[in-house]
Amino acid sequence: MRNSLRSAALAMTVPGLLGSVAAPASPAAASPAVCWQPAGGCGFAVTAGRAYTISSAYRATATVRAVAYTYSAAAGWRQWFTGSPYGGSASWAPLATTTPVVPAGVERLGLAFTPAAAIRDVAVTAAPAPRRPQEVYRPGLGRGSGLVTDGFAYHNPRSAKAVRSAVWHVTTGSLFAVRGSGDTGSPVFRMHTVRADFTDVRVAFRLDIAYQKATSYTPESSYDGVHIWLRHRSQYELYAASVARRDGKVLIKKKCPGGPVNGGTYYTLGAELPGRPIVRNKWREVSATVRNNPGGSVTVVLSVDGEALVSAVDAGVGCAPIRAAAPVGIRGDNTRFRFTDVTVTTL
Repeated sequence: MRNSLRSAALAMTVPGLLGSVAAPASPAAASPAVCWQPAGGCGFAVTAGRAYTISSAYRATATVRAVAYTYSAAAGWRQWFTGSPYGGSASWAPLATTTPVVPAGVERLGLAFTPAAAIRDVAVTAAPAPRRPQEVYRPGLGRGSGLVTDGFAYHNPRSAKAVRSAVWHVTTGSLFAVRGSGDTGSPVFRMHTVRADFTDVRVAFRLDIAYQKATSYTPESSYDGVHIWLRHRSQYELYAASVARRDGKVLIKKKCPGGPVNGGTYYTLGAELPGRPIVRNKWREVSATVRNNPGGSVTVVLSVDGEALVSAVDAGVGCAPIRAAAPVGIRGDNTRFRFTDVTVTTL
């Protein structure tokens, strides 16, 4: 039997609920400010050892996070988990965040949303159990120095001059190895993994940006920078997490087939976060996660130096949510940068 919103008390929906929700108290042991109380008691009945997806619609002027509280007979209510941030939205916007596995002994889950926000359609749904143990894939460069591969090799794989990689496809630009780090200064750089079986994953790497530039055929643009590709089904269908842009914004976009941008159309998912200028000549950790939600949507979260900065739920903006397995990758525009320690970790 599927883990639906009405099956065996695994989930509970509060349809059409609207009102301001105060920020929860934050002592280690406290009852949640709001329980979204179903019949029979405060909070949602949960099963230890399972993860749960918290979803809702919200309106807010500031960044919103879901806060989960656990209840056990031994410890009572305790604040347990704070979800990733969702930017302010004047219209109703979707929110979805998945908890870690519920600890042993926990019987119920209570929710609050912070700071004050208008909330409706709250649901807690058992997330699908992992199909296999967590895997950490480390796509390397295959050499310590020199050309790793380039766009010529991708488009001319049988040429005697082609330098190919067993791990990476570079469709445009060139990838070099310099003392073990990936290095590129190509004005247009597009790279994705040869492996194409990545579904719910976290893509992370260390990034060092040297400088930005422009050329006669690649003039300066607001989006110049470095972007993480998720669910790269094709050059026309993908998610892009912009971790460094010339205009100082971090944001999440989706590309759908058909349109004026190289055969596709880009849509911004969720809120943009301004005021994050590019940091040059400093190694930073950047990452993005993508996860399918039980209701058919997809959640993407972008982080820099371990801090989640923006989150977005794709419920079908522009085209259907991209839920199937696909390669992951890195995109660069008018930026000279290095990267190292690439990992793709299953969620």
